[in-house]
Amino acid sequence: MKLKISPKKILLAIIILGTVRLVQYAISDMNLDIDLLRESLLNMPGMVMENIRFSREISGDMWQVKLPYVEEKDKLLVFMSADISRTLSGDKGKWSFFGKSGTYSDDAKTATITELTGILEESNRKWIIESPKLTWQDKNTTFIFPEGLKIHDEEFSLVTPIASTDNSRVILLQHGGVIRWRKTH
Repeated sequence: MKLKISPKKILLAIIILGTVRLVQYAISDMNLDIDLLRESLLNMPGMVMENIRFSREISGDMWQVKLPYVEEKDKLLVFMSADISRTLSGDKGKWSFFGKSGTYSDDAKTATITELTGILEESNRKWIIESPKLTWQDKNTTFIFPEGLKIHDEEFSLVTPIASTDNSRVILLQHGGVIRWRKTH
């Protein structure tokens, strides 16, 4: 004897089983430990953004920043690779910087960039800049090179273990440095 079940009965049985299973999941979710849920949410990675680009005018200079990857961790924005350019007002030149990685704190208004390389173009002159680390503080617009700085072109070279500068473009050498200069023409 063959037992014949209609397709409508099979469909109804699947719907009833599915509904029962959904109710079981809902009841188990309602029984979750709230502290455990809160702790797991705190340990989740923060917001991740990709291909960020923005421009900002500061004191007449135009800054442009490109960040391929940014992740929020512990109230810090952590980025991999930074491409930063500054066009000086009045056609006075352009600065281009590249950093391998870095962080930004909106609370402290500070930033750090590692493995910095760049080009400073001003008045028909082009300098290459290199530093293992750059830190920036917004409150006094200070750029600090705590692990050294090298600036050079065909005629001039400056190497120092620690340096800082601000918008005045004067470089302070806290622990001295070596300057080499030679006339090429």
